Amino acid sequence: MKCLLRMFAARGQGVVFMETVISTRPSKAGHCSIECIPMPMNKAQDVPGYFRESLLASDDEWSQHRKIIDTTVKTEAAVPKDGDVKDQDRNHFQAREAIRRGGFRNTMTAKMPYFHAWFDPYGGMGHVIENPELFPPWFGREVIAGVLDLPPTVYRKPRRLKESHDQRCERADEWKKQFGWKRYDWTKMLEQE
Repeated sequence: MKCLLRMFAARGQGVVFMETVISTRPSKAGHCSIECIPMPMNKAQDVPGYFRESLLASDDEWSQHRKIIDTTVKTEAAVPKDGDVKDQDRNHFQAREAIRRGGFRNTMTAKMPYFHAWFDPYGGMGHVIENPELFPPWFGREVIAGVLDLPPTVYRKPRRLKESHDQRCERADEWKKQFGWKRYDWTKMLEQE
């Protein structure tokens, strides 16, 4: 996520990451996927407001859960009691034991259907889907299309590519060359060690 953010920031673009889980039953759930959608930086700054309004208008008027769940990580660094800042080891240890609240794992549940959008690596906003039959699976793409002034055909019925494994690999290699992925690829750091 951080590498994609850096790569698109170097190109002057912002990024929104979205995850929609409509069913948590193993037979219907499928696998998890997180969508990464780049857009112009001036539009990306407005996206949290668009999502906030769309989430408030989604689902039923009355629900058991909050409409919007803030998943931003909030930390409070521990301050030494005696004010001694010279003891670097002790201060570092106390900072590592900072009180950590929020974040995706601490605020969202894996037991219920949900939608989540990340606007930066430190969180975003989530929504518990109370009635999966009424919640559209293209909800996040619909909001992004509204921000970018795109027609409904872009997000409701996206074009499905029928291609072989070799064709997919070739297309991925073209994408890596086009965006200069080699400079941002975190897996290369693992190979160097």
